[in-house]
Amino acid sequence: MHWQYIRNIDRQLISEEDTFLWLSKGDLKAETGSEIVAAQDQALQTEYCATKMLNTETDSKCRLCQQFDETIDHIISAYPILAKEQYIKRHDRVCAQLHVNIYKETGVHMDKKHWYEHVPKSVETSQGGKVTILWNQQVQTDRTVPNNKPDIIIRDNEKGTYMLIDVAISHVYENDTQCLVTHIKFL
Repeated sequence: MHWQYIRNIDRQLISEEDTFLWLSKGDLKAETGSEIVAAQDQALQTEYCATKMLNTETDSKCRLCQQFDETIDHIISAYPILAKEQYIKRHDRVCAQLHVNIYKETGVHMDKKHWYEHVPKSVETSQGGKVTILWNQQVQTDRTVPNNKPDIIIRDNEKGTYMLIDVAISHVYENDTQCLVTHIKFL
């Protein structure tokens, strides 16, 4: 189990140096840092770990849902009870951070100083009207398209182009945190 996170990161997509920068800053207590590293390595004490690694006589199923093996991946990304609310909050916070970065890049004025205080507006236009940013808006199409409500739409008003951004978050052990960015030419 040790070093599992290191073995599974895709070094072409992830900067190993930047990934562990938070460890060298000293902003966390040693106990907190060790818990985070243990979670990344999937070495926290779960029912699955107790059954498979420590060879105990316990059931490896999740103590709360009783449906799946109690692994770190299950707890952080596949737990049915948390999926109803907490995973949506996590998704929206990631999108809000992305939204703040887009504001900064396009020159849109932000009301709040910190990204975690930012509450995205439905529609915002940059100074000079060059770019319009839409948050959680349905895309009108000439035929029925399932899931036609991307998280963020960026319209370049000068070029008449759109960028649709839809964020999906899942566990990182298979490198399938996804950010689908689609460019559509505005006719």
